[in-house]
Amino acid sequence: MASHEQQLGRLLAERRKALGFRTQQSLADATGVQRARISAMENGRYTGRVTDLNRVLAALGLEMDFRVTSRPTLDDLETLFPEDED
Repeated sequence: MASHEQQLGRLLAERRKALGFRTQQSLADATGVQRARISAMENGRYTGRVTDLNRVLAALGLEMDFRVTSRPTLDDLETLFPEDED
């Protein structure tokens, strides 16, 4: 299964090509983001600035969404998996 980073990378590459940015350099020229950074994004290896990622997303008509994820507490787990009483 592909990682979230790899999935994002494939989406970025597909969207770039669909919008007529034939090369990573053409997208780099349009966004002011270095081509090497765009390459890293598309290959799921980007660990750089969020501002650069946002520039690329905006140029591709995409946006990032954040959400809070919750994890069960110990009380929740006890409710979900009660101990068997023998």
